[in-house]
Amino acid sequence: MRKDSLLRNGPFVFGVVFLLLLLLSSYFYSFYSSEVHPDKMLYDENGNVMALAPFAPSLNFPLGSDLDGNSFVFKLIEGAKYTIGLSLIVAFFRVGFSCIFGYLLYRMPFSLRVLFGGLSNVFHYAPVTIFTYIIIAPVILTFSWSYDVSTKIIFPMVILIGISIPVLALYVQNELDSISTNEYIDSAKVLGGSRFHLLRKHLAPFMYPKLLLLFVQQVGQVLIIFAHLGLLNVFIGGTDVRVMDVDFKTGETTTESFSMTNEWAGLIAQNFQYAQSFPWMVLAPVSAFALSILAINSIVYGLTNRKTVKKSVGKKSLPEKTVILEQTHFELNGGHSSKQG
Repeated sequence: MRKDSLLRNGPFVFGVVFLLLLLLSSYFYSFYSSEVHPDKMLYDENGNVMALAPFAPSLNFPLGSDLDGNSFVFKLIEGAKYTIGLSLIVAFFRVGFSCIFGYLLYRMPFSLRVLFGGLSNVFHYAPVTIFTYIIIAPVILTFSWSYDVSTKIIFPMVILIGISIPVLALYVQNELDSISTNEYIDSAKVLGGSRFHLLRKHLAPFMYPKLLLLFVQQVGQVLIIFAHLGLLNVFIGGTDVRVMDVDFKTGETTTESFSMTNEWAGLIAQNFQYAQSFPWMVLAPVSAFALSILAINSIVYGLTNRKTVKKSVGKKSLPEKTVILEQTHFELNGGHSSKQG
């Protein structure tokens, strides 16, 4: 195994193992979650009530509990497959569709590419969270009663995927343009290489590492967008809007939004009102977000550092050699030379 293999890359292995453990534990926990029965009261040895939910962090509740007595450790584990899993799905389709449209843009005439580039630059400066909220809020919040659960989950994901494609497609097109400036591309064209041959043999091998790094970066960006949308009461795993109170005089209703899947952004938003009285109810999901984003940044660091190591290893310096030159003196004597030490 090569020394610069990813399996020996500490930051990369740490990030991958951390995320895999979260996902696997989340899926395994889903088989036993129905057997967990929370209790809103804790009793001492004599049967007296010792504490009422929510319970502060302790040995029995390492991250505290919610109002119903559910341990936040199990709530975070249950929501990991939705938070991390959905971010992986969104990032995968973002990169996949961007590759397709980026290659089509690469094959377009120059005038159309300039026009598309100018339009796509708008998304560089526009806040993605605000755009996404404006588009999906009618489905998730305003008219949530008229849509089923699958629509509330799939529609926001489609918007999150589509809103980033223009910028990422432009990035792919620029990378393909950069690779196409190499001389071997012109040589392959002169030798009769088809477009598919150029893509498969000459363009794709150089794009794979860049796309892997882009995918990991997109996972981190999607997690951040999830957190932002959660503070706006839009939960990607599904938002359940419940009527909490009705004013019979005016007919006005008071509603609250709840996460249907315990995804982390929803846990932050629905417990934000208890941030001062029961801070662990917000700090627990925030810490889960922070650690996951740290793991993703660790993967990105490992991938970029691996490239740097490759470049430095590829440019090994030759050992210096000491060369002793014998001092010589030449004299021309009738067309002949003589050497004197």
